[in-house]
Amino acid sequence: MTRWQLLQGDVLVGELSEYGCDQSFFLARFSPGPGWESVRPLFEAWAACRGPDPDGLRFVALAKPLQDLGLTLAPVDGQQTPLRLFKDCMVRIDGAEARLRY
Repeated sequence: MTRWQLLQGDVLVGELSEYGCDQSFFLARFSPGPGWESVRPLFEAWAACRGPDPDGLRFVALAKPLQDLGLTLAPVDGQQTPLRLFKDCMVRIDGAEARLRY
């Protein structure tokens, strides 16, 4: 399974270690890094978003601040090109669990 580093520039936000799949999402364990605390509230708000969003306004309100951070997912083994959040992939982090779609 793939291990990813979640980065904001050169700052390690955390690491994701894939362990399974749930249809179109890869399931991963999340370990916070030195940059986690600065982005944690945004990810917690994103994880708490549940239920219908017919016009997509809640999604945009929660996703846009995360997208503006310029976060990337870089594979630890270096075999793939880094992915940009909300452009190449989506990541939802809820505590020690993450869901990744790319």
